[in-house]
Amino acid sequence: MADPTGPFGFPSQRGVIDAIGRDQVMLHLDLDGIIVEANRHFLTMVGHAPAEVVGRHCGLFLTPGHLPGGEHQDIGSVLRAGLPQSGQFRCVGHAGREHWLQASFHPVPGEQGQPSGIILLGTDITAERTRRMDLEWQVSAIRKSYAVITFDMSGIILDANQTFLDAVGYELEDIQGRHHRMFVEPSYAHGAEYAAFWRDLARGHHRAGQFRRIGRGGREIWLQATYNPVSGPDGRPAKVVKYATVVTEETLRQAEHQGQIAALHKALCVVSFDIDGTVIDANDVFLDATGYRLSEVRGRHHGIFMPQDDAGSAEHTEFWASLSRGEHKSAEFKRLTRDGREIWLQATYNPILDHSGRPFRVIKYATDITAAKLQHAENQGQITAIHKAQGVITFALDGTILDANENFLAMMGYRQDEVIGHHHRGMMEPGQAETPEYAEFWRILRAGQFHSGLYKRIGKNGRIVWIQASYNPILDLNGRPLKIIKFATDVTTNVALAEAFEDAKRQAQHDAATSLPNRVRLNSFMTSALAHPDARLAVLYLDLDKFKPINDTYGHQVGDRVLGEVADRLRRSLGHDQIAARVGGDEFVIAAPGLTDEQVEALCQKLIDVVTAPIQHEGDALHIGMSIGVAISPIDGTLPDELLRCADAALYSSKQNGRGTFSFYASTLNDRLLAYRGLVEDMRRGLAAGEFFLEYQPRFDTRGRSVRSVEALVRWHHPERGRIGPVDFIPIAERSGLIMPLGEWVLRTACQAAAQWPAIGVSVNVSPVQFHNTDVAELVRRVVEETGFDASRLEVEVTEGVLLEDAERARNALGGLKALGVKLAMDDFGTGYSSLSSLRSFPFDVIKIDRQFINDMEDRDGGREVVQAILGLGKALGLSVTAEGVETVRQLTMLTADDCIEVQGYLLAHPMSLESVSTLLSGGGAGKHREGQAA
Repeated sequence: MADPTGPFGFPSQRGVIDAIGRDQVMLHLDLDGIIVEANRHFLTMVGHAPAEVVGRHCGLFLTPGHLPGGEHQDIGSVLRAGLPQSGQFRCVGHAGREHWLQASFHPVPGEQGQPSGIILLGTDITAERTRRMDLEWQVSAIRKSYAVITFDMSGIILDANQTFLDAVGYELEDIQGRHHRMFVEPSYAHGAEYAAFWRDLARGHHRAGQFRRIGRGGREIWLQATYNPVSGPDGRPAKVVKYATVVTEETLRQAEHQGQIAALHKALCVVSFDIDGTVIDANDVFLDATGYRLSEVRGRHHGIFMPQDDAGSAEHTEFWASLSRGEHKSAEFKRLTRDGREIWLQATYNPILDHSGRPFRVIKYATDITAAKLQHAENQGQITAIHKAQGVITFALDGTILDANENFLAMMGYRQDEVIGHHHRGMMEPGQAETPEYAEFWRILRAGQFHSGLYKRIGKNGRIVWIQASYNPILDLNGRPLKIIKFATDVTTNVALAEAFEDAKRQAQHDAATSLPNRVRLNSFMTSALAHPDARLAVLYLDLDKFKPINDTYGHQVGDRVLGEVADRLRRSLGHDQIAARVGGDEFVIAAPGLTDEQVEALCQKLIDVVTAPIQHEGDALHIGMSIGVAISPIDGTLPDELLRCADAALYSSKQNGRGTFSFYASTLNDRLLAYRGLVEDMRRGLAAGEFFLEYQPRFDTRGRSVRSVEALVRWHHPERGRIGPVDFIPIAERSGLIMPLGEWVLRTACQAAAQWPAIGVSVNVSPVQFHNTDVAELVRRVVEETGFDASRLEVEVTEGVLLEDAERARNALGGLKALGVKLAMDDFGTGYSSLSSLRSFPFDVIKIDRQFINDMEDRDGGREVVQAILGLGKALGLSVTAEGVETVRQLTMLTADDCIEVQGYLLAHPMSLESVSTLLSGGGAGKHREGQAA
């Protein structure tokens, strides 16, 4: 009895199954995807024996490539649901060999209608898939390399790649469904030529060439393109595919070249010759220049443009022979016009080569330079005339002499071989060539700038020569300086005459003994300075004390030398806008415009100090004194004579008051001056009498409220006026110079006191005057050594004025202090002009925020933000920050919240005596009491 099941164990018709298995891959799977049986085609494809596949899961050999719905689903779960499934599968066989199957999975129903197994039927499509992928890659490469667009046969746009879209500037949705005519000019799109273009494509004819198209915004585009009709299944054209390359730049470049050639024909003479010199063609520019018509020159030889003797010469014959050999010719040529007139042409004769490299034609390009030649001749004549009339010398840009004409050599007394190759500095006064002004002189010339004026030069053997000269940079064709030409005229005689006149005029206005201006010059200066009714002019009348005894003792010759020394000292002490004049035997007058009262006082004191310094004479020191009377306009007068009279009267007061001093004519100024002098004397006496004392204001840790250091503050208890604050006496001490002994006393006393408080430091203010007039670092070193005080506990406070007056001196002084271990604090930070740059340039350790900024935290918009910014700056620069002038609980609260480390102010502690500080540090009271109130 025949077996009712087929070879795969399912009821079927054996013949059908065998027939299918002969041509296709066949697998029998259970519902879990386990291979039950595999036919010969499958085993051959994977390269395995039956025992190596049966019983293993099909997923070890088959990987879904593409299933309907786009998802790689679990095949078993789909087929168990009774649904057939098909798709492309990647099959991996022995040694990783890869095949592709077009396969279908079929569920086999059991007796109850439920799937009982799975049959896979497949065809090996590896070769077909490989061919298709290769084709797809080629198409992809073309689409990446070319701009591609597809049309239907009527010209409607179907698709376009990104390269094409980038070329025309559109997105796909902008053009899809529109007609090709959107890329051409409207006038062309509605013409017969455009209609014929699409008719040819409809007949299946290809079109290729260079096409002008219009992109987005009317932009012109040139494409090298082919339009390719593509046939459908019926063999008739179904669509048009266009492949294009953008050649816009190349096309425009070709157009530019053509334009340039056209421009040459408009601007230059152009003539074409046969290789033997016969004229083939000539443009209108050449014909206009020579006066010929084209019919009169075509077919004739080049010799018609030359004098008869030159045309038949051997040189002319060789000229054309060399052109026939391919040699270019370029020069200025003299030619004849139709009427025999001479013209000059700047011309090139250019052999043109054929494809084999042999000359077959000559093109001549020429410019009519007749007018330029005539102008050059005229210029040359003028230059010749200049060389005859003036000295001319040529320099390289570095100042080296290249050439000099006879006039210049005669002017300076040199031969040409003595100057060529030498530098211009050889004609300068000694030392002048090393000055910045001389370097700037040549920098200006090298920059192409003209320079002229009256110059003093040194000729041969040291002879002084004055020249009126101009230095003229000569530019090359690119406008860059090439060399310097100097035109010069000897004006030595004129200068001597002018100097003689000026000397006579100077003598009329100057004192012969001292060379200072006399009364005449003084009166002229004062009249000019007083031109405006409100002009401020200080007039100082000076009289020498003790001069007569010198004159009587040593004689008038020594007396004149003393007067000369005094005059020189006065000159060196004045500004450029001030004048000193001798008006009598030992009397002088100084006029100084625009000074304040304080500046006048400072000038008077300076003059007394300078003039009364000892004068050395043959080993002896001569001593003189000086008294000054001051009058100031417009208070004391507005005319020169009025001011001189008032100043003389003030001088009398100075002499009456003991000499060696100065007095103002105006009573208010004089009263103020007397008050100042009185206070200076009181300070000098007070220093000796011990009237000055120190108080100390603690600086607290913001959070712990412990004392970190104290600031030493100087006070003065005047026996008559009582307690005087530092704001009143410190400026006077600085002005009078008493700040020097006072500052040293403060430093020493503070160090001695702080030595008793080992846990804290002490801060001392140092005046800018101290920095200017003494070695502060040496003073501090000496004081800490004498007092035994640890320098690391000392803090020196300076204001920005110390840094601004003499930055280099301040840097050295601060560096010396740092070397000792002293801390440096910038006081009143934020009130100067360049505090940030100062912090970066100098070695500060501490910033002290000025009390005005602390006050603004409560009362002014942005006040707190300013303080926060300073705190942030200190943190960024690694500096400690102290807030001065803390007087309210709210200020302290805000500073604490903003992480200010140290605070100082009346809220926490007033300045106190040495004993009170000791009590505070020992925990005994006042400071803690105040801290408690603040809290």
